Amino acid sequence: MIRRATPADADAIAAVQARAWRHAFADIVEPDRMPVASEQGRRLAEHIEGGGEVQVFDQDGRIAGFAMFVGDQLHALYVDPPAQGAGVGTVLLGAAVDALRAAGHTEAFLWTFEANGLARAFYERHGWQHVPGHDDHLGAPEVRYRRAL
Repeated sequence: MIRRATPADADAIAAVQARAWRHAFADIVEPDRMPVASEQGRRLAEHIEGGGEVQVFDQDGRIAGFAMFVGDQLHALYVDPPAQGAGVGTVLLGAAVDALRAAGHTEAFLWTFEANGLARAFYERHGWQHVPGHDDHLGAPEVRYRRAL
């Protein structure tokens, strides 16, 4: 079930993010630059308490993934490695797109690591298009995607 995150979910969300990063980005980001769940949990709790939009995929009381967006940007979408391949990411992405549309946005953006071929293919399958724009995050190049809503 998709639901809006609460501050009480922050530590579980941060743990999912840390595991997903170590699983997906081991060849892209240096280990000492990976998110630390305890630090990330505090930031997430503050973001949620401040009204930030975070949706979780709650699987019988356990968070299997989450999506976070700020304005018209999908800021994060991570699925716990054991839940990957089961459709959790697709459901979360659909819910995020619906929420962005409901907030009045007509387009949305996201950034992903250029070397993350799996994520890029996932977004492209779901209607996101690579657009001009490059950035660098934690020493690794990122590319920008856009999707009409």
